[in-house]
Amino acid sequence: MKRIRRFLLWGGLLAKRLLRRPAYLAVLLLVPLFAAALTLFVRQESGAVTVALAVEDPNDPAAAAAAERLTRGGSILLCLPADSADAAREAVRTGRADAAWILNKNFSAELERFAARGNAEAVTVIEREENVLLLLAREKLFAAVYPETSFALFSRFAADEIGLADADPALLRQYYAGGAVSERVIRFETAEGREADAEGSYLTAPLRGMLALLLVLCGMASGLYCYREERGESFVWLSARKRRWLPLLSHVTAILPAALAALIALALAGVTVDPGREALMLLLYVPAAALFCELLRCLCPSEAHYGALIPVLAAAMLALCPIFLDLNLLPPLRWLLPPTWLLRAVWDGAALSGLLLYTLALLALTAAAVFLRQRRRGY
Repeated sequence: MKRIRRFLLWGGLLAKRLLRRPAYLAVLLLVPLFAAALTLFVRQESGAVTVALAVEDPNDPAAAAAAERLTRGGSILLCLPADSADAAREAVRTGRADAAWILNKNFSAELERFAARGNAEAVTVIEREENVLLLLAREKLFAAVYPETSFALFSRFAADEIGLADADPALLRQYYAGGAVSERVIRFETAEGREADAEGSYLTAPLRGMLALLLVLCGMASGLYCYREERGESFVWLSARKRRWLPLLSHVTAILPAALAALIALALAGVTVDPGREALMLLLYVPAAALFCELLRCLCPSEAHYGALIPVLAAAMLALCPIFLDLNLLPPLRWLLPPTWLLRAVWDGAALSGLLLYTLALLALTAAAVFLRQRRRGY
């Protein structure tokens, strides 16, 4: 019990040292604020991609239905109505829109031609440049036009195969709509069989990975303070055995408050899973990130090398860990990085067990590295 109190006392002292730093406090405060602002941004009439939407024939029911689907909220797409096709093109040319989507004047007729011949020009798309977000936005356009294309194919089948060429289009549409079902066709679930949220945002999806990276960077920043304290011989009065693990405790006290701020941020963004699972993942990830940072500190020959490694490590985690995209690059290397384990453990129970084994492996390697470093320094 006495050792636990002493451990907590040292942890409190090291945490107090960091909490006096305005920059560290700013990070702790900005993390939840950033998540809250991101959530508000997603819910408002704003988007990462701005599209000028022009409907050349507002009286065309098919074009009006497609335009209504495109202007619904809840996506990365913000559709700005344009008075004409020329106005939509001008919005792209002047930079007020990233793309222009023009539902052509003969929208319904073009879809009917597509159903008959397999070739049509119902929509004209003008883009300033091709990028990832615009490619994702095209999927929204396809989804908005598909129901009207499906009805055109249904009408063609009714005319050619059933002999309803002279049927009233309104009656055909009513019959077609009567076949729609409210039940979902696709069920989203995790690898463990738990139901997953089918609705999500492209903007909040990478938040967990970015916060996992931030926790590692907090530990790396703590390592720089440890170098400074070693130069100043701040803890030279402690025994070599106690000094051996003091940097690791320093990393934990730097990462733990940031982890709590990250947990609040995830809750504000609405991307948390089960609260118990979140707590367990953090309980394993905080020591894993701290051990990872201390192992790198022991392996680096100097403070300059350690500082130069931080931006390289951040770039490697962004590229290799499944934060924005899961490209499966350099699989052996990506599994050495802590964020990979945390992001896999969100939906995969096996990865959660793997995170525990990863932490234990880091503990053994760090213990050996710390011992060799102290031997090399002569204490």
